[in-house]
Amino acid sequence: MSDRALKALALAVVGLGLVWLIVSVLPGGRGADPSETMSAFFDDVTPESVTRIGIQGPEDGEGAEIFRENGEWKVNGFRADPTTLARIWEAVDNAEVRDLVASNPANHGRMGVSPDSAWKMELNLAGGTRSILVGGPGRQFGTAFARLPDEDQVYLLAGNLRSQVTRSLDEWRNKRVAAVDTAAVWRIQVELPEGLYSLARGDSLWVLGDGAEADPTAVRGMLGEMARLDATGFFQEGDSIPPLQGTIRAMDEGGEVLARLEVGAGEGDRWVRAAGDTILYRVASWRATRLLPDLEAVTGGG
Repeated sequence: MSDRALKALALAVVGLGLVWLIVSVLPGGRGADPSETMSAFFDDVTPESVTRIGIQGPEDGEGAEIFRENGEWKVNGFRADPTTLARIWEAVDNAEVRDLVASNPANHGRMGVSPDSAWKMELNLAGGTRSILVGGPGRQFGTAFARLPDEDQVYLLAGNLRSQVTRSLDEWRNKRVAAVDTAAVWRIQVELPEGLYSLARGDSLWVLGDGAEADPTAVRGMLGEMARLDATGFFQEGDSIPPLQGTIRAMDEGGEVLARLEVGAGEGDRWVRAAGDTILYRVASWRATRLLPDLEAVTGGG
């Protein structure tokens, strides 16, 4: 091989080496290790280490402020839903940072990770504050684009973090209205516009105040709703609030009130409010009817 050919070969080898260096090491290269940047966001993030989760969507009013208060998680001052909280901790724990897919800021808008299109999640920990921008979904199911606010690199994130971060405020709020141990209920008192009636636990059946047997199906419905009454949502300021339909009280054998619930009148969804709570919970009409049947239904005539 001639000297000229050897020199050309050497230059080609050097050129390939430079190309490999650019592709493997410089930002945007396929050999870049995302664990040194994006993956560090998820390190040591647990329910015990985090004191606050701030979520802000691209539109005004989207997002939530989740924090611990006296050992209880709150969201925007309301009780937080424990199931929804468990899901976001699971999403953080299972998050997997995959490929580096972009490093040019011109791609941020298209991928939904620009400041005006992303969902921002901010975590407060003892060591400081961490933030991540979660953008649009990737081509593969369960993936999304994400980047750190001060970096241009965009990564593909596997898991369901995006579906958790983009929840509405109502989804973050606790919808449990009441949870009564119905085995401890010995007396039920219902107050309606047409009058008041009481039920007492008998040897085998529930009986009315005059000793007549109550309809078992109606009583099972009342107890079933009180055992676990979950709302579908909430009445908000500005909503048309129907008047009170009636009140139900559940008492134990000693006469202590286990639950007191107010139920609104009207068509469609009804409101329910528990004693000591100012929140008007939204429940389906059929559930409100089961919870607060009229006397005719309880006597078997409904």
